[in-house]
Amino acid sequence: MTLAGFDRRDLGMVLSLFRMALGDRFLGSALGLIWAVLAPLMLMGIFVFVFTFVFPGRLPGRDGTLPFVIWLISGYGPWLGISEGLSSATTSVTSNSGIVKNIAFKSELLPVVGAMLGLVPLSVGLSMVVVLKLVSGEGLSWAVIAVPVVIALQLLFVSGLGLFLSALNVFVRDTAIALPSVLTILLFASPIFYPLTAYPAAIRTILIFNPFYVLAECYRAPLLVGSFPPIWMLIYLAVFSGVLIAGGLWWFRRLKSFFDTRL
Repeated sequence: MTLAGFDRRDLGMVLSLFRMALGDRFLGSALGLIWAVLAPLMLMGIFVFVFTFVFPGRLPGRDGTLPFVIWLISGYGPWLGISEGLSSATTSVTSNSGIVKNIAFKSELLPVVGAMLGLVPLSVGLSMVVVLKLVSGEGLSWAVIAVPVVIALQLLFVSGLGLFLSALNVFVRDTAIALPSVLTILLFASPIFYPLTAYPAAIRTILIFNPFYVLAECYRAPLLVGSFPPIWMLIYLAVFSGVLIAGGLWWFRRLKSFFDTRL
């Protein structure tokens, strides 16, 4: 059985490439894979400090610092997963040029593996949210069963966008160089560090369809509010991600026959 040109054997290849990519990321470091947990914890700690003590924020209708910290991490954790996944996916072909040129396999699996690397900081962020919820005494509701669905949608979204960017980066290396700056702009332009109500009313109707905001809200609904994510958001993400995957595969497969001349 095949789906979009992939079969069961490709799943094994993806898992093997993922293990290899994760090991290579921290190869030679003293702490090794501990950095996979330590790095996102440090980043989350910095932003929690900034938005709790330097520029203190509060949630409408919620008093106290801890609820805001949980809200902040529940949005920034998924963002770290998106950022890491997109960055890894964008350079996945150029950084594996030897494999692409010398081994016959479906190179479109590489951006998918890159997107999967984003699951590591995402898992760290979600684990922190769970711990803080338990510490606060609130606990979790049955609605957390929706979180795996949201994770799957995020993986599809990042994979689709990663297919576009990875193929483009083969021909325009500035893509990977410009990406961190673009992601930083998108981070502060999205309602992730601030509630949607903090933005001018004139742009809220636009921001509500920002996929990064929608993803953050789909995590916050079951983890913070204890409710299932709005159905329209899940449908929106599914359609948006499906279009990205279909378009990304078409774009990647159209260009990959020219990779050898540019790698």
